[in-house]
Amino acid sequence: MEAADELALSALVVDELALVRAGIAAVLHGRGIDVVGNTRSARDAVSVTTMDHPDLVVCGAPADLAIADAVRRLLRTRPAPVVVALLPPAHEHTVGYLVAMGARGIALRTSEPEEIGTVVDAALKGGPYVVPQLHAALSGAVKLPPLAETDDELLSSREREVLVLLAEGRTNREIAASLSVTLATVKSHLVRVYAKLEANNRNEALGRAVSLGLLR
Repeated sequence: MEAADELALSALVVDELALVRAGIAAVLHGRGIDVVGNTRSARDAVSVTTMDHPDLVVCGAPADLAIADAVRRLLRTRPAPVVVALLPPAHEHTVGYLVAMGARGIALRTSEPEEIGTVVDAALKGGPYVVPQLHAALSGAVKLPPLAETDDELLSSREREVLVLLAEGRTNREIAASLSVTLATVKSHLVRVYAKLEANNRNEALGRAVSLGLLR
């Protein structure tokens, strides 16, 4: 028994709702995975991952960060865990971005336990695995720029710099400091980036930028 315990995979569960965390933990336990912790905070999850190095992190809807930002921070820890993202409603546009970052499995937060188990199994085998319901978002129902306009021409060099810093999770003030420009200038750049990518917010802009090959 001791040898089996030593070989067991360990997991951390992140979601703002205790009931959701309990449900995910039950799925993992059913697959012989040792759930070593659960938290409602993505920042706490990053700290635990840094110290305890779980093999797997299943991230739903953290209380303190957007799921894309939470996954990005988790994947920056070393050694990076296998990350499975469970997307809340209206976050489907982040699928391409999450895959590009290195998430091994992506499902909906409302998925049935059996489906979440399938995603976890596939992610642990190497992934990436995206549930069929999200394939349309992955392939990108994204309006491409006109053929006469190349990707390089879609955004200016400065707008690309802003986009890269945005992808790193920087705030508007941090972007302004990094580029040595005013906060108002950064906001102006973001307005143009969002308009060109036909995005309404940061996560949508990043997801569409990945789909267009503007972020690699």
